[in-house]
Amino acid sequence: MKELWRQRSFRWYWLGMFLSGLGDQFGWMGLTWFVMKKTGSSAAMGGVILAYMLPAVFAGLVAGVLLDRYDRRKLIMIDNIVRGFIFISLVILLQVDQVPLFVIYILIVIAGILSPLSTAGAQTLLPRLVTEPKHLVKANGVMESQWQIVYMFGPALAGVLIGWIGEAYVLLIDAASFFVCAFCFSRLPKHLTQSANASTPTQQGEAVSYLRSLLRDMRTGYRYLFGRKQMIVLVFFTFLFNMAYGPVEVALPLYANQDLGGGSVALGMLWSSLAIGALLGSLFFSTITWKVPLGATLAGIIVAWGVTTLPLAMFSRLEVSMLAMALAGFCYSPYNILYRSYLQKQVPDALLGRVMTSIRTITGTGMPAGAAVSGLLIPFMGVQGLFGAGAAVCIVCGGIAFVMLRQLDEASLAVEERSDESLHAVRQEGVE
Repeated sequence: MKELWRQRSFRWYWLGMFLSGLGDQFGWMGLTWFVMKKTGSSAAMGGVILAYMLPAVFAGLVAGVLLDRYDRRKLIMIDNIVRGFIFISLVILLQVDQVPLFVIYILIVIAGILSPLSTAGAQTLLPRLVTEPKHLVKANGVMESQWQIVYMFGPALAGVLIGWIGEAYVLLIDAASFFVCAFCFSRLPKHLTQSANASTPTQQGEAVSYLRSLLRDMRTGYRYLFGRKQMIVLVFFTFLFNMAYGPVEVALPLYANQDLGGGSVALGMLWSSLAIGALLGSLFFSTITWKVPLGATLAGIIVAWGVTTLPLAMFSRLEVSMLAMALAGFCYSPYNILYRSYLQKQVPDALLGRVMTSIRTITGTGMPAGAAVSGLLIPFMGVQGLFGAGAAVCIVCGGIAFVMLRQLDEASLAVEERSDESLHAVRQEGVE
């Protein structure tokens, strides 16, 4: 672990992602709380998630090509600066008494289109910043632990701030975090972030030829993915897992406000409980030698998420709900680290941006699709009924995954032999 922190570039990377992640907790809490107060509509809340996530998924195709062609650091900086100004615009609009909701949606869509430059860009940068390949799992573990800290303190603090200074100023804090993140990434060494595949329209000739080359590059990511059966199966179950998570994203604010009667403070406590559980799970997995095969581990996590979130459908007590969220976070803790490390080690660096964003167009549609469907179902099923349905879907999908993900085990063993790492180095986080 000390080897990572001795690297100046990794410290700047960690700081930028930490501050940006903390600001995002403020911004997302402020935005969803504003929409809930303004409309009281679960469909409108699902629409906000859909407006941000779905454009991000499909914009990721172009973002992946750009990340493989140009300086990843500069693209991340541009994204953060522009999104910072977008959230400042949201703050201004929130001061207007009768601001149309569609204007908010338009700004959210634009922010969503830009976001893959940072979300995918940060993942593709990490293998370059870690000088020793054998430290990659540990580096991913550090980043996952960082998110746990963010999710532990961010939502609770955001809930208090919303009640104290209002949604608009909480969004302003988020806007500031984008600018700070851009500055941190500006400190990364240029030679570590430039793409070896850099090209421009001038180098390629006519603009039409350049556009054709972009389309060819987009197809490259899918060709790589669909040529690897075990990777497709993993992506498919990750999509289902994300979709089953959608009800939590939409229903939790309504559950905290209506069923628990605790307002934004209760919502922050629930999200923070999830993060505390994830942190404890990460510490637990980092202190044991984990011998369960990769496929069985991921399938077990999906089942465990369904089991641990089921109490939300059965009880309306804050302490019970906080315990359920903490247990869910504990069980979920190794999923992202194992999933991302597997992909990063299987995909060559020259293709990493295109493959990761191609995968994200599949897995990334899961959560917004689940959220949109959830927003429509809540009036018929109720908030707790939706929690129960989401938990049942996870349990069933996880049971099937025990059989289907067994094929990952041989590939994961090959990865471990090349990297000289074992699964006990796992650390963890939260969802897209």
